[in-house]
Amino acid sequence: MSESLRSEQFEALLQRLGPDREFAGTRYQELRRRLVTVFEYRRCSQPEELADQTLDRAARKLQEMGSEFVGSDPARFVFGVAWNVARESFRRPSTLPLPERWEAVSPVASEADDERERACLDRCLEELAAPDRDLILGYHQGEKSARIRRRSELARERGLSPNALRLKIHRITGGLRECIVHCTDREGWAGFGGSS
Repeated sequence: MSESLRSEQFEALLQRLGPDREFAGTRYQELRRRLVTVFEYRRCSQPEELADQTLDRAARKLQEMGSEFVGSDPARFVFGVAWNVARESFRRPSTLPLPERWEAVSPVASEADDERERACLDRCLEELAAPDRDLILGYHQGEKSARIRRRSELARERGLSPNALRLKIHRITGGLRECIVHCTDREGWAGFGGSS
């Protein structure tokens, strides 16, 4: 929580959560746990940090609104703020932690390494559910404008908005990436420290 929320803004949120400070504190903790769960479900990176950002932002806004806030329970308002925080987090470039025992790889990979990586990609694609496999392969087909048209078709075929399609692809790609890392690690791929 930022410094500015240790006073009147944080108090404004607590007062909205309940008349009794202890009860309001309990509700605050429950609300934070629910936010963390929502961010984890949406596969946001750093869900606890995002929950804190959401509560900080909501507290500031509630204090600004004062008596203009309509409603007895600010939870719905807080979850509306959470949706905006989640969307912003999807726009930020995400970083994946490096695997344990990571060692820098020479920029010149051997043909054996390339073959091993391709075999792992094929294996990991086979492990996907057929609809996800078809979606990820279709998403990456074509060149430039053909690829853009294909992605629009995929979204339309599945009844998804372009943004929802991108999120779904992001989730599938994250799972594939993790599978490939584990596969190449098992196979002793150079740069991942040998077999585990």
